[in-house]
Amino acid sequence: MSTSDNIGKNLDKQYENFNYLPQKIELEDLGMALKQSISDLNLSLLIETGKLKKVPIIHVMQELWAERKMNWGDMRNEQGEEVTRPFIAMYRTSVKRGTSPMKYTIPKKKKFRFVKVPSFNGTQKGFDMWKVPQPVYVDVSYELRFVTHYIQHVDDFYECIFEDAYSDGERYLKVGGYNIASVIGEPSEENTVDDITQERIFQIVVPITIYGKLIDPTKFEKVNTINKISIKITEK
Repeated sequence: MSTSDNIGKNLDKQYENFNYLPQKIELEDLGMALKQSISDLNLSLLIETGKLKKVPIIHVMQELWAERKMNWGDMRNEQGEEVTRPFIAMYRTSVKRGTSPMKYTIPKKKKFRFVKVPSFNGTQKGFDMWKVPQPVYVDVSYELRFVTHYIQHVDDFYECIFEDAYSDGERYLKVGGYNIASVIGEPSEENTVDDITQERIFQIVVPITIYGKLIDPTKFEKVNTINKISIKITEK
């Protein structure tokens, strides 16, 4: 290996992009991360046919929630396919100003963090400096509603949530490369078995709060600075 190749290799290593700009996070990303986290539990239950069925998760929109939670007939997923019980319906109940984790804050989102990002234009290597505003912290509350015909499914759901998902009362979600905390509340039951002529339905309601943050990369500002160095090496 020539001297220039060796120096070039060391320069490449020095200028590798270890420091990335923060990734975008929107409210929708937090909800999708929660849905994926619950789906990853692979909760499967034995149904009437004697086969195991993976319990689907449906993200219900606000305008349908009041109607659907009282009558779960004709339930359909995002693709318009009919969903039979058991299933999990997921609904966002509120978005509030963040309370946790407690972070240093600056009024009016004043820029406080500088991020150095390696750059290369084909002949010159250097760094771009970016001024990044603090994230906006939010508490996003969701309701998971497990719906089934059978009490055994209820027991299996409780075991999955408490043993696998939230054994310590907390579960971290992967959102854009970040670890975002979610905390489970106290579950409650809403069962409709009063009239023997009606269809028996068991419903388990599980409140979950995501302690998230919102990041908008369009608000990042590039800082003007001397950041390019041209290096020429010749061999005799």
